[in-house]
Amino acid sequence: MITFKNFSYKYINSSKLNIENLNINIKKGECILFTGNSGCGKTTIMRMLNGLAPEFFEGGFEGEMKIAHLSFGDKLSEFSKVVGSVFQNPKNQFFHLDSTSELAFSMENFGKSEEEITSRIETLSEQFSGSHLLDRNILELSGGEKQKLAFMASMMLDAEVYVLDEITSNLDLKAIQLISEIITILKEQGKTIIIAEHRIYYLKNLIDRMFIIKDGKIFHEFQKEDLINFDGTQCRTRQLDLEKVQLLTKKEVVGTKNFLSLNNLKYKINNYFIEHKNLSFDTGKVYAIIGDNGCGKTTFANVLSGFIKNSGEIIINGEKVNNKKLTKNTFQVMQDVNYQLFTNKVETEIKLGCSFLEDFDYVVDKLKLRNLLNRHPNTLSGGEKQRVAIASALLSNKKILIFDEPTSGLDYINMSELANLIEDVKKREIIIFVITHDYEFLCSIADEVLHFDNNGIKEQISLNNETKLKILKKMS
Repeated sequence: MITFKNFSYKYINSSKLNIENLNINIKKGECILFTGNSGCGKTTIMRMLNGLAPEFFEGGFEGEMKIAHLSFGDKLSEFSKVVGSVFQNPKNQFFHLDSTSELAFSMENFGKSEEEITSRIETLSEQFSGSHLLDRNILELSGGEKQKLAFMASMMLDAEVYVLDEITSNLDLKAIQLISEIITILKEQGKTIIIAEHRIYYLKNLIDRMFIIKDGKIFHEFQKEDLINFDGTQCRTRQLDLEKVQLLTKKEVVGTKNFLSLNNLKYKINNYFIEHKNLSFDTGKVYAIIGDNGCGKTTFANVLSGFIKNSGEIIINGEKVNNKKLTKNTFQVMQDVNYQLFTNKVETEIKLGCSFLEDFDYVVDKLKLRNLLNRHPNTLSGGEKQRVAIASALLSNKKILIFDEPTSGLDYINMSELANLIEDVKKREIIIFVITHDYEFLCSIADEVLHFDNNGIKEQISLNNETKLKILKKMS
């Protein structure tokens, strides 16, 4: 079905080969996983498989790539008949605001009749329990619903190959389970599935082979039987089995008790109110916030950041503060960091509002940003932009730091470096909140876990070896 033979590729502005001497044969019906550090070449392989390279990502190549009857460089319109693609951010592949129109789009482009289109939508909606997604405003869908819609749209032409590029980065564990079920159905239908991912646990029982990519080359290949006892820490990758995740050994930090207090705090989310009677948080601790998509985790972060009107009391170190003072004391790294990049140079961006420059070199090197300092922030990848915003937060010297899904797009090494940085920074008499669906990261950084539901904080749990599987169950 797919063959790479002595294949190398170099983007037009790259100083080195982005893919080097790739030799792979993929059979029809196989489920293949590519993993490895950010920038290793996974996404480049995906772009070659779906035809985006070289049509949209220009470059030179040597060797041979075949996918079904197509060769590298054939028209993108021909690739779209054979390959269905789903990307990390589904918003980047939507053409309509109406969900049903989005599903119809690809078949309309190929001149299919209204009857054929309607029949295909009905078939997919039934197969994948997607009827509730029809005739919806896409902007009102949850992250998991958007990704499911993008998946269904990629299947409208009944492609033989599916290319999935980090599709779970922004999803909670329940939405990821939904994605796993869709991949299972595709595999049962005999489709060939190629996946590039950092978070790989949900593929444990699906993949036939796994390739670790390093510097554009295959570093290691694992057959299905090799994956039974796979330990990601040995290969510097994420884990295939979340029960193998170990807690990071942390030194206890003695901080200020009740540094942040919330008394009768009340605020609105959607059409109802959330109220927190009496909550308090200590410096020197990292509080991980978990809960289903849409339950109000980010709204809570926005309240603490001074972005949302509220009633009641917010007290920082004995002083009652209003929203204006909250914004001076809090730094939030948003889930979509594009909203908070303002300058035309990475170094300037990191230093903007920075009041702790003595740690600049340390933070920049830990987050592997040194070679990006002269770049424009808008030219960076999603993961690189996120690391820039995180660096700004860590150097801001503010009393409350909030990270909203900081590991979306981060590989094992960058996740570990970020965890170590947070462990160092929390000694500075600050409070850190981390909204996350990433259980591996949570186990690396959290002291306590705040479990949210639609009524606010349902439970507060200290993280230790006795409670970690309980927390995993709540996240699932």
